[in-house]
Amino acid sequence: MRRVLLAFEPPDGGVAENVAQLAVGLQAHGWQPVLAGPAESIAYERAAAAGVEIHRLDWARGYGSPGQDWRALRQLRALLTSGGGFDLLHNHSAKAGVIGRLAGRTLRGLPVAYSPHCLPFIGDFGAPRRIFATAIETALGPATDRMICVCEDERRQARGAHVADRRLRVVHNGCAACPDGVVADPATAALREGGVLIAAVAVLREQKRLDVLIDAAPAILERVPDARVAVIGDGPLREELHARAAALGLDADERFAFLPFRGPSWQHLTAMDVYVLSSSWEGLPIGVLEAMACGVPIVATDVGGTGEAVTPDVGTLIPPADPAALVEAVVALAADPARRAALGAAARARHDAAFGLERMVARTVAVYDELVPPRG
Repeated sequence: MRRVLLAFEPPDGGVAENVAQLAVGLQAHGWQPVLAGPAESIAYERAAAAGVEIHRLDWARGYGSPGQDWRALRQLRALLTSGGGFDLLHNHSAKAGVIGRLAGRTLRGLPVAYSPHCLPFIGDFGAPRRIFATAIETALGPATDRMICVCEDERRQARGAHVADRRLRVVHNGCAACPDGVVADPATAALREGGVLIAAVAVLREQKRLDVLIDAAPAILERVPDARVAVIGDGPLREELHARAAALGLDADERFAFLPFRGPSWQHLTAMDVYVLSSSWEGLPIGVLEAMACGVPIVATDVGGTGEAVTPDVGTLIPPADPAALVEAVVALAADPARRAALGAAARARHDAAFGLERMVARTVAVYDELVPPRG
């Protein structure tokens, strides 16, 4: 069986979710996955349950800890040269992409794949960071045998920056079907009682722009008095977002709540009526695909590859950083249960046809097979 080392850095969010899905799914396709990630990650429980070998490295977020990054580079290179017999290195995220490709390029004959999950020069950043990130990606292009883009938009962005032009492949993100008989998260289900629940499920970080949903919440609740609005998740902006909600008086409104995330996502998604994603930038967000799998109508910002999944028959796309547009889209859905039902059914069908987990794994394996042909 061929062995692939899946190196990744973010401990949570879509990257870790994608890695966990691959780690479990690859084994049925003749690949033995091994994980090399941060000290703790949401990917580990599922991977360990499937018998996947796990190595924890000294990954650091961002680029402010060069000493820690150097340790992670040495650890990853030692793992690759320790006699593990790896046939392929697949790096996930920009940070792991830098360290992994630096480690991989010193090993002759080891193919290296890279999934940015949103290129590092995409986002609300200043010109210096954008120029630096583009230069790094261009410099490491020769050390990338295949760049696996999660959507067509990501491939266009990579081509526009002349990053690994001839080695780009698109494998749309996917997720499992929403299982039958899911028991809804008690707190989420309790909030939904008596009204339509509009909610976001996301890591509380800048990219997700949950402040836009919070700013829209008072108008939503005024126009749809029996609605409920929730922000489900945790992350570095927790205190800042709580303070913003309090300044708007939402802390005193029982119709609004911050709720902790308790995985899996299905427990929350099956208890809501409208899923909101107000990000400023994205690759192809797995949260949107999970909402589709559960038949939840979607209101999302038209960024990255989101529009490749959220077509008009499954949800509404709005401009980023526009609370007024978010209010109008959400209110229209909250007031129309028949439309919500139609969108939900279409969303589930679209997920099954185009964004299923097995489809994603099989297409990833097809890229692997280009680099390491099946033995025999």
